Amino acid sequence: MVKLTYEQCQQLFNLNALLTQSLDEQRVLNNLMSAAMGLVERADTIIIYEWHKDGFLRYSDGIGVKETSIQQIKFRPGESITGRAFEERQIYNVALAKAKEFMGNMSPTNARYFSEAVGHREIQSVLAAPLIYQNKSIGVLVVDNFNTHDEEFTEEETLIIKILADQAAIALTNSRIYKELEQRNADLLTIQEIHHRFSAILLEGKGIEQIVEVLNRILTTPVSYDERNERDSLVFPIVSSNETLGYFLLSQSFENYPSLEKVAIEQASNAIVLELIKQNNLFERETKLKEELFLTLMEGTWDHQLTYYPKFNKLKNYKTVTCILIEGRDKPLWLHDSLISKERVMRKVESTLQRLDADIIVFNRGFTVLVLVPRLSPSLSNGLKELSRQIPEQDMVIGIGRNVAVQQVGESYREAQDALQLAKKSRERHIIRFEELGFERLWHSVDTETLRQYVEDHLGPLLSGDSADLETLRTYLQLNCRHKETALQLCIHQNTLAYRLKKIEDLLSIDLHDKKALVCLITAFEIVDYLPSHAVGIHK
Repeated sequence: MVKLTYEQCQQLFNLNALLTQSLDEQRVLNNLMSAAMGLVERADTIIIYEWHKDGFLRYSDGIGVKETSIQQIKFRPGESITGRAFEERQIYNVALAKAKEFMGNMSPTNARYFSEAVGHREIQSVLAAPLIYQNKSIGVLVVDNFNTHDEEFTEEETLIIKILADQAAIALTNSRIYKELEQRNADLLTIQEIHHRFSAILLEGKGIEQIVEVLNRILTTPVSYDERNERDSLVFPIVSSNETLGYFLLSQSFENYPSLEKVAIEQASNAIVLELIKQNNLFERETKLKEELFLTLMEGTWDHQLTYYPKFNKLKNYKTVTCILIEGRDKPLWLHDSLISKERVMRKVESTLQRLDADIIVFNRGFTVLVLVPRLSPSLSNGLKELSRQIPEQDMVIGIGRNVAVQQVGESYREAQDALQLAKKSRERHIIRFEELGFERLWHSVDTETLRQYVEDHLGPLLSGDSADLETLRTYLQLNCRHKETALQLCIHQNTLAYRLKKIEDLLSIDLHDKKALVCLITAFEIVDYLPSHAVGIHK
């Protein structure tokens, strides 16, 4: 049984006291190095390697080595004597021949730096003890001898190094835990400061632009904000209740940011969500007030009721007014449960049209966007066409009432409603002005069955017969009954056209020279174009 001297035990006891008195890792390592050199007489170098998350054992501290060289070494588990002791969690005490054998699998790079670190001396013996804490290796304590030829370290020296390794494992673990707690506290203070900075922006009402500016001061790489995502990657979605409200456009993958910068991005995202909610509440209040004032205007009491609201007070400068209604053809322009899709559509309409006429007023009733303008200028007409192209994901339709006196805005509104409904029925026209409507004005007030029956009465045999006959008659009427132009348009001989027209007269029991009959046929085709395809049973 190996016995230690009283002096050795006293030194180990004093070292234990020193190790437990300090939580500074460097002081722990310095005390350990000094004690090891004093207790192991044949120790020429003493090195501590610690395990890192990248999978390598790296130099932490040492005596008797060239630090600039040994700091370049990184051992894999199982590599050289150090890696073996770490992986197998057992002490290695080997002399010259065995040491060379176990060091044989050292990588060429590590071998070169190790040779430089020990002054190109030949190792005579090595003692490597794993640092084990809670049955897990966290590093290795290595003692090298270069002077005593081919002799292993004594059992006494081995026991001392084992005791030192056990004490070091506990002390280094405590130091690491303390360091992590200190870092965590520092991180919490930083996070608190980040939260305070973004909260101050919200309280001061400085908006999204300021949030992004502050975020860029915190991050080491630039970030921008956009409502839409046109990238496949490097974006951070800003989400509220499963709805994506916008995106941070990043300079690198979010996973590659340091932890505190990730927190900053997340905090900025939360701040933008709150800012958008605040903006949306203000928007909803504003648009609701506009709707209420519009209803007041419809009642004819606008002149004294609206003077207190500046954004609606523009009407005081109107001599006339035109009402414009905008909807989606088959579905609403925005989702009913979305926080901001409605606001963004409304803002888009407002910004696009206000560039052309600063006096326009935009608000909504339900899923209908209402626009009031003093008059419909050519530039504004083009702006409406451009608007439908700017929101391609929505099949937007627009109905425009006549220009009327302000007190008659209700009339323009009803006309715009009729025009909007006609635009929804039409598959070709996105914008319809009520004043440009012909017979459609009348048909809109007639039920579909009556119109369908009219078409059946005048075109019935052609609807159920040869489609070439129906197309021939339509083309013939469109070209004002000119035979030559009709034949050219249909790419048929004039004799063939004459045959078809005679056939049509027989099927419909009419005379195509009778003006009254022609009017009825033209009207029937107009109704065909007006009604949905399924209502008349033909493909348009």
